[in-house]
Amino acid sequence: MRRYGVFGVLAFAAMSASGLAVAQSSVTIYGLISEGVAWTNNEGGASNVKLMSGIQQNNRLGFKISEDLGGGNRAVAQLENGFNITNGNFGQGGRMFGRQAFVGLSSNTLGTVTVGRQYDAFWDYIAPISAGVATNGLAAHPGDADNLYGSWRYNNSIKYVSPTIAGFNAQALYALSNAAGAFGLNRAYSAGVNYAQGGFKFAVAYVQLDSPGTVNPTGAVTDDYQGAPFFLFRTSPLNSAAGVVRQHNFGAGGRYDFGNGVRWNFMVDNIHYSYRDGTGLSLTNYDTSVTYDLTPALMLGAGYVYTQGSYGGLSANPHWHTMQVSLNYRLSKRTDVYIYNDLQMVSGPQAVADIYMNAPSKTRNQNLLVVGIRHVF
Repeated sequence: MRRYGVFGVLAFAAMSASGLAVAQSSVTIYGLISEGVAWTNNEGGASNVKLMSGIQQNNRLGFKISEDLGGGNRAVAQLENGFNITNGNFGQGGRMFGRQAFVGLSSNTLGTVTVGRQYDAFWDYIAPISAGVATNGLAAHPGDADNLYGSWRYNNSIKYVSPTIAGFNAQALYALSNAAGAFGLNRAYSAGVNYAQGGFKFAVAYVQLDSPGTVNPTGAVTDDYQGAPFFLFRTSPLNSAAGVVRQHNFGAGGRYDFGNGVRWNFMVDNIHYSYRDGTGLSLTNYDTSVTYDLTPALMLGAGYVYTQGSYGGLSANPHWHTMQVSLNYRLSKRTDVYIYNDLQMVSGPQAVADIYMNAPSKTRNQNLLVVGIRHVF
């Protein structure tokens, strides 16, 4: 028995060495921690000074996994947790890996297929060129209706991303309802195309959600779609019990790097809600921003978003003006400090001033001033 045990150990070692020779595996641990002190002029009727978690980018701890299968093929997986550094709680409704959780196969020539909880084409292609993201702040489009700040992810999703050919790259996602006999109850799909060459980038993306929310809590888009006070438009303006029966988003935009530290971002998108009581809402965002590297360590950013709304079923055409200025200083490759100011002004019926991550203002404007620190590892 002892002799066979020795041979078994030697055989296992030989197989392990052989496996390592043809299949290299890697696990990368990464994360981001951001915290800031914020002042808001009007939040629920009063000014407020507060400590806010993830106020530059949402906090995260993640694991990227890759195994070389040979011939340009890999097994891939990613687990990414979101958390609140202010109180230590899990983010995304208390999920352990609420930001991302998927596994799949990737090929240099055929592309990548993954399954699990994932992002859509708006997040991958359009979000980086939106004013709020590009200039490092919280100037989300009203209610984050287009999900450029990643308010919701897609459960039960199958995603394909093509290889990049001549600067072009495309993707498609389908998220199942997982409901027997109700294939269309809380399902979603998304598609997009991205082009990047030199200092120029351009992208288009489309997303459709069918009956999102908690009517089918095991579906594609569930509790992270609704709940927070800054998630506007999730129910009918006439009846708060009537949720969204369909939402579709279409957007396009680009970026040009002038090569002297100046980058210009521009985009436009449209979001349309159909509610269960027959009413509807269309939102169009016109978004532009500029960033300028004053020095290799210091970046100045400025952005503006004009949002035009039009309701169906009632006479209301609200308008939003959202502006942001920011200053970001890199202390090192991993740590930076920042200050930014967001101002949102509204007009028309059904318009609410509500900067992302804050409770709505009781007036026609809301101002947010933030000073914070971010560390990436």
